[in-house]
Amino acid sequence: MNVTIIGTGGWGLTLGQVLFDNGHQVSFWTFSQKEVDLLSTEHQYKDKLPGVIFPESFTYTTDMKKSLAGAEVVLFVVPSQFMGNVAKEFAKCKPEGQIPLVVCATKGILEGTNQRMSEVLFENVPWLSSEHVVTLSGPTHAEEVSRRVYTTIVAACPHEASAQKVQQLMSNNYLRVYTSTDQVGVELCGAIKNVIAIASGVLYGIGAGDNTRAALITRGQAEICRLGRALGANPRTFAGLAGMGDLIVTCLSQHSRNRYVGECIGKGETLEQIMGHMTMIAEGVPTCKSAKALADSVHVELPIVNAVYEVLFNNKKPADIIEMLMLRDLKSEEE
Repeated sequence: MNVTIIGTGGWGLTLGQVLFDNGHQVSFWTFSQKEVDLLSTEHQYKDKLPGVIFPESFTYTTDMKKSLAGAEVVLFVVPSQFMGNVAKEFAKCKPEGQIPLVVCATKGILEGTNQRMSEVLFENVPWLSSEHVVTLSGPTHAEEVSRRVYTTIVAACPHEASAQKVQQLMSNNYLRVYTSTDQVGVELCGAIKNVIAIASGVLYGIGAGDNTRAALITRGQAEICRLGRALGANPRTFAGLAGMGDLIVTCLSQHSRNRYVGECIGKGETLEQIMGHMTMIAEGVPTCKSAKALADSVHVELPIVNAVYEVLFNNKKPADIIEMLMLRDLKSEEE
């Protein structure tokens, strides 16, 4: 099949490699001519995935219409805060024939509108319908998948047949794809786990123990599930790969940019200092604002998300916020 990938970050390039390994033709769109020149000549992105060489048959362009010519499948792998503008450009490229299957591998909640990524696509691309958009999410750091380390992921769409198409498209001997019809739950998991991962990083930064991290991950999952249920998600999703699986790896892995941000904060750096020396985007930072606003809009309490918000944006000290969390009113775990 002919596949176009919108975005040339580490995850987008890695998914391109998966598809190439499965026998598909892959092309990329990026807004950056500098990236086009770099990838076309060096076939690698040393700043993002050092040591990983991508196929010379990959093509790259800044012309979206050109990149989409003949595409049967389109993957969106751009930072969440750019999704709206990129989707608007995509909307101008409506094909004359069959609508391509769109796979959204971006994780986040759009700041300002509090929309999940599929909602952003539907609002900005009026010719897409629900059976055309599949969410791809799970415990999948590009640093490992690009080196063909065994990995599992979830393809989610209310129309199971569409999710199954992505399952067949992307599954191979190192990437196993499961399906789900709970797109809402899978998207919320993929977005909010990044905020919990920042909190996990703070615990690393202050030297907290394994008990503390285990408690954080478990209570973080409870928060994601609480919000998901309020928005109509299936509670079982939050115990699965897109939920607990992705939460564990993002909170604990050395590859997690969100954990890194939190760790630096725990060691005393400010958010401005951290953003100044990072070359890649930590989605949990903008998502923290959006997740808090979304939860407030449906009157759901997210204590850990709120705590991360206070540390990131109101300059509260981690030690003070942790003490506040520990001394909250006591309650049953079943609430």
